[in-house]
Amino acid sequence: MQNMPIIGDFLKAPNREILLGKEWDKKLKLIAKNTVNENITSISGVPSWMLLVLKEVLKISKKKTIAEIWPELEVYFHGGVSFAPYRQEFEQILGEKSIFYMNMYNASEGFFGFQDQKEEDDLLLLADHGVFYEFAPIDEVGNKSKKVIPLSEVTINQNYALLITTLSGLWRYEIGDTLRFTSLNPYRFQITGRTTHFINTFGEELIVENADKAVESACLATRSIF
Repeated sequence: MQNMPIIGDFLKAPNREILLGKEWDKKLKLIAKNTVNENITSISGVPSWMLLVLKEVLKISKKKTIAEIWPELEVYFHGGVSFAPYRQEFEQILGEKSIFYMNMYNASEGFFGFQDQKEEDDLLLLADHGVFYEFAPIDEVGNKSKKVIPLSEVTINQNYALLITTLSGLWRYEIGDTLRFTSLNPYRFQITGRTTHFINTFGEELIVENADKAVESACLATRSIF
């Protein structure tokens, strides 16, 4: 953010000074106050943090939905965590406004993929961004001599740990994420969890994706989601 071209300051809200603030409570209120009267057409951020911002915007404006405040809002760029547990609350807060929830898979180590289809939640793998991809089957994680395969050998519906080699000098670096391919032409995938959040003591292969779905089902069954 600090190194972004100056032209960006004319295309976004709030200003750079607020975005670079370190006092989170103060920053939250300033972001809401400085955007509530702007013509916001897109928003970006981690879902849990963005929900706090949107609720503060509603509080300041005294409106019931975001659609009443930002009628031209078209897309929400998100990433970092699974969006599934947050989708229902976002839809309630946004109101009748239909927007594109675009999932982005970027990190300090590289930009790996993004959601290019509005109706499908899998991500398109960016195979031409200076990153060489390799994959380890999830049951190989933790083995010192684990089997690693190139992109050309992956299969659909198999969970893999992601390893990358990049132009910046990273060599076979294990990102820590797990993913599953949904298409091989083009390569599309879904992020399923973290290698550190994986249990396979007795062959159960429990990943974050399974746990999220179980919690979601339990909440729906007990009406714990509002």
